[in-house]
Amino acid sequence: MLLPVTKPKKGDPSEVIQYFPRFELQLHCCRYWWLQNWEYGELSFPFWRIYHNNYQGGVIIYKGKEYTLTPDKIIMIAPNTSYATRLYNHQIPNTGFIIKGNRVNAGLPADNNYILHLFIHFNLGTPYDNIEPGLFSFELTPHIKEKLDIIKKHLNYEHSRFSFYPTLAIQSLITDLLSFLPQQSWSIITEDSRILKTLAYIEENIAEDLSNTILANYANLATNAFTRLFTQEIGYSPQKFVKKKRIDKACVLLHHSDRSIDAIAGICGFADRYHFSRIFKQITNISPASYRKSFHIR
Repeated sequence: MLLPVTKPKKGDPSEVIQYFPRFELQLHCCRYWWLQNWEYGELSFPFWRIYHNNYQGGVIIYKGKEYTLTPDKIIMIAPNTSYATRLYNHQIPNTGFIIKGNRVNAGLPADNNYILHLFIHFNLGTPYDNIEPGLFSFELTPHIKEKLDIIKKHLNYEHSRFSFYPTLAIQSLITDLLSFLPQQSWSIITEDSRILKTLAYIEENIAEDLSNTILANYANLATNAFTRLFTQEIGYSPQKFVKKKRIDKACVLLHHSDRSIDAIAGICGFADRYHFSRIFKQITNISPASYRKSFHIR
């Protein structure tokens, strides 16, 4: 016997509009290298990093504490976290750095004095890249190991093009690790919807004119009121924040792309290469060319 179809009563879940936080996972690189040197006195980047080593020997120093990279651990580092690295008992130089390594699929060194090093760089976008700096170490579960095996198997043969399945494994690994972070880690920098909306607008329009007047109009506030509210909520003036986000974008491009410095200046909203170079050095203490030479990944 067929029962009559009735319209769901008010309050049925199907009639309730749901809202979810929006984040956009931006993968910058996923590499698998052999390393014989990895000595850096200070590293700090405006993107997330994941590290896993197949062999013991890698060390990360964060806030004076040493974290050993072992096969049974995986490390995640939040954006703008300052740390140092070394292999074995190698001396970290007082200035500069020592790096010696290459892609695993380009061939391994003749001797056995090396580690196998997987690293992944990514961003989540505003406001989830603006959490407190920190280093997080996790035990390698069978589920995480399965994802790592899929990724490394692909990188053993191909380093530039990813098919759907290993890409899915990378994204799954990232979201799994993010879900392990303490809930308090996700305290966003402001609860004010007008400022949150403006932060997203800045990120999506980084090459455009982002004057206080334009941002205030977007937030539907008077310019002076907007400037006070933004500074109170974020801890930076709007223009200082815009400048920082432009330099963050430039660091990502210098690190992970082959675009010219002139092109990067335009993409990041600078009038020309000279203006870009001056501001970049003012904030990072090195020139764009030196940054690329030190950190560009081939």
